[in-house]
Amino acid sequence: MGEGEVLSQGEVDALLRGVGDGEVATETDEGPDEETGVVPYDLTSQEKIIRGRLPSLDVINQMFSRLFKLSFGTLMRKSINVSTVSTDTIKFGDFLRSLPVPSSLHIFRMEPLRGHGLILVENKLVFAVVDTFFGGAGTNFGESGVKEDDLAGRDFSSIETKMIKSVVLSALEDLEKAWRPVHAVTTNFVRSEVNPQFAAIVPPSDIVLVMLFEIEMEHISGTLTICLPYAAIEPVIPKLKAQFQSEEMEIDQVWVRRLRSELLTTEIELVTELGTTIVTPQDLMKYKVGDTIMLGNDVTDPLMLKVEQIPKFKGFPGVSRGNKAVQLTEIIEREG
Repeated sequence: MGEGEVLSQGEVDALLRGVGDGEVATETDEGPDEETGVVPYDLTSQEKIIRGRLPSLDVINQMFSRLFKLSFGTLMRKSINVSTVSTDTIKFGDFLRSLPVPSSLHIFRMEPLRGHGLILVENKLVFAVVDTFFGGAGTNFGESGVKEDDLAGRDFSSIETKMIKSVVLSALEDLEKAWRPVHAVTTNFVRSEVNPQFAAIVPPSDIVLVMLFEIEMEHISGTLTICLPYAAIEPVIPKLKAQFQSEEMEIDQVWVRRLRSELLTTEIELVTELGTTIVTPQDLMKYKVGDTIMLGNDVTDPLMLKVEQIPKFKGFPGVSRGNKAVQLTEIIEREG
């Protein structure tokens, strides 16, 4: 082929078929040396980098689930449940190969972290969101009311694209809030794609963290996946491996102690109730100064003491240092 010549689409397709069938030779991973049996190993490979749990990332995912449950439920005006399913590390190429065409893919940035992240909304969830938002049950999709089994390969309509973008923007806001206690980031939506080939945020051999969340609606459930390159979060891996300790939680504890201190010095009303009785409006209108009103309790019965209208103590009346007083004889425990 001469300089400057470009392969036609037919030639590209033939070349790809040849690679798949093994007719065209490609570079392969180096095998063991025939004499020594030693297998070459690249110490800079990302495949073995991530070891052990990431406790703070688990907390971030749980916090995101709670936040997104509220925001997504508000958007849909329905009760929604969001739960964290799993966090896996795989090669980005393997992740892309698992996606159908079309897919609801959304690229975003998490500044100041490098590179891009990816949000994947499962197709049936996309269709269910639109159907539910416009009053459907979430089981019939699209303008023609087709079933889920008939959706394979169907492109997204402009309404579905706009609706799901609103969902993704809401998810990005919640993701930013969930990360804040561990490492402050600013999420920015970049663009949406439907073909996984055009959503290559890193080379296929790079390792990515894939976090899967299940979203349960009234009649259907689907998944939302967040994909973050290892290279992007590498600077904060020590924070993610550490046990979760947030400044916000410490501030909350200070606030709780301050609130408790204020409550302990707040003035409240304590009333001693001599007794009660029931009268008719006719009797009430006849009362005059000097009349005696018979109460419903015996003279030997203890009096009721109420704190802000809530019964709290019982006791007997008396005098102490020249003032009327009540000697407590019983503390009333609140039920439940």
